[in-house]
Amino acid sequence: MKKILILLPVFIFEICSAQKAKAEKVKDKFESRQSQDMSVPPPPMIAFPAQYPKGNKAFLENVKKNLDKAALQSLGKNLKTKIILKINSDGNVLNISTYGNNETFNNEVKKAAETATGNIIWEAGKNNKGEKVIDIVNLPFQYSNS
Repeated sequence: MKKILILLPVFIFEICSAQKAKAEKVKDKFESRQSQDMSVPPPPMIAFPAQYPKGNKAFLENVKKNLDKAALQSLGKNLKTKIILKINSDGNVLNISTYGNNETFNNEVKKAAETATGNIIWEAGKNNKGEKVIDIVNLPFQYSNS
C-alpha cells in the first residue's frame, strides 16, 4: 500500500511536467513565427491595389510575349514563378523580383517583365482614404513549352 501511495504522486508529477514541456514548445513555435522587431509597423492596408493600365492579365500576356523561348526550351514543360513588383505612388515600377524553383526561368521572366513595364505608368495603389500609396503586386506566372 505504501508503494502505491508513493508511486501515485510521482506518476501525477510526471504527467504534469510532461504537459508543461509540450505547452512551452507550442509557445516557442508561435513566437518563432512572429516578427522579431515589434517596433516595425505592419504594412498599410491597400483598398485598391496597383494595376497595369490594361489589367494585370494584359501584363502577364506581355511578359509571355517578351520571353526568350529559345532559352527556355531545355528547362522542362511546366515552369512556374512569382513576379513581385513594387509600384510607387506615381505608378512607376521601382523593383521587379521573381521567385521560383528554376533560376534560369526566373531570370528570363524578370527580363521579360522589365521589357513589359518599360516606360509604362501603372495605376497606383490607393488606401481606404483614396490616397495613392506604394504597393507590392504579387502575380503568379506559368509557362509551358509546347
